[in-house]
Amino acid sequence: MDDIRTRRLHWRLPRESDFSAFLGLVSDHEVVKWTATWPHPPDRELVRRRCEPVPPEQGFAGLIWRDGACIGAMGIVEAELGFMFARRHWGRGYATEMAAAMIARAFQRHDWPQIEASVFAGNAASIRVLEKLGFAETGQGTHANAAQGASLPITHFALSRARWLAATPLRIETARLVIRPYRPADAPAFRAIANHAGVARMMASLPHPMSEAQAADWIAARAWTGRPGFCLGVFLRDGTLVGNLGLGGTPLSTMYFFGPRHWRRGYATEAMRALLGWAFAAFGLTEITAGAMADNPASRRVLEKLGFQRTGTATCKSPARLEEVPEYLYRLSRTQFEAAP
Repeated sequence: MDDIRTRRLHWRLPRESDFSAFLGLVSDHEVVKWTATWPHPPDRELVRRRCEPVPPEQGFAGLIWRDGACIGAMGIVEAELGFMFARRHWGRGYATEMAAAMIARAFQRHDWPQIEASVFAGNAASIRVLEKLGFAETGQGTHANAAQGASLPITHFALSRARWLAATPLRIETARLVIRPYRPADAPAFRAIANHAGVARMMASLPHPMSEAQAADWIAARAWTGRPGFCLGVFLRDGTLVGNLGLGGTPLSTMYFFGPRHWRRGYATEAMRALLGWAFAAFGLTEITAGAMADNPASRRVLEKLGFQRTGTATCKSPARLEEVPEYLYRLSRTQFEAAP
C-alpha cells in the first residue's frame, strides 16, 4: 500500500517504531472518548497490535504525519472509515483533507458499494467532517464505548460509490487535450472513430462493423466507476473527440486508439503519459501491461516512448480481420515510467 500525501499531510502504514507516537496519541482521553474500541488508559498490547498493517483485502489503516510529527490516525477497514487527531490539531481541516484522499483510494482499490462511518452523540466536529465529504445519515442506535465504559447513542452514516463519483468527476487535462468519461451524447463521435477499418483492425475488442447501438453499449459497458475496467474519451479543447484510452483486465492492461484524422500529431503519447501518471498515483499501481499488433509500428513507438519494455509475443484476433496476427506484449513498471524522459 503506497503512502498517501495531500497538500499538508502524509499518511502511511504503521511500523513497529511508531509505538511511542501511537501510544501518545491514544493516551488522551479527549481523543479516544469518541472512538468505540480504544480503552483509557491505553492498553499497550493493543497499541502494539495496531502497529501491524491491516490485511490488504480488508482495507488499510495507519498514522498521519505533519512536519515529521504524528498528529492522528485514520483507516478504512471493511468499508468503514475511522479517524482521530491529537487535540492541538483539531479544527484545521486535516480530517476532511486526508479522508477525501483515503476515500478515493478505497473506492479505487476495493469494490465496496459504499463506505460507512459512525459518530457518537456529542461529536459534532466529526459529523461536520462527514457531511463535507458527502456522507448521508442512515440511522441511529447505541454502541459500546470502551473509553467511556458505557453503551452510548450513535449515528450511522454512509457515502455511496455513486454519490462519491458524482461529487468527484474524473477529468485529466494536458496542454492540448481533455480526458474524461464518456457521456451518452459522445456515442456517434466514438462510432465514427471506432468504425474506421484502419482503427478497428488494430483492436481486439471493437465489433466491426459497429452499429449505433453497439457504440452506445460499448462505452456504457466501460463506464468510469472509480476502479480499473473503464475507457475514457480524449477530446481537444474545443470538445472534438479524437481518441480513446482504457485501463482494465488481468493483468492490468492499457489500450488506446485515435481517429486517423488525428494521427501523427503526438496526441497518443501526450494522452497516454497523462493517463499513466494519474493511474499509477490514483490506484497505487506497480506496473501496467499493454499489447500492440505486429503490423502496428506507430502504437509500438508510442509504448516505447512511454518506457514500456517488450516482454514477449502472443497472437491476437480482431473482428475486423479474417486471420489471427502476432501481438507484441509490453510491461511498464512505475519506476520505468517515472524514469522515462
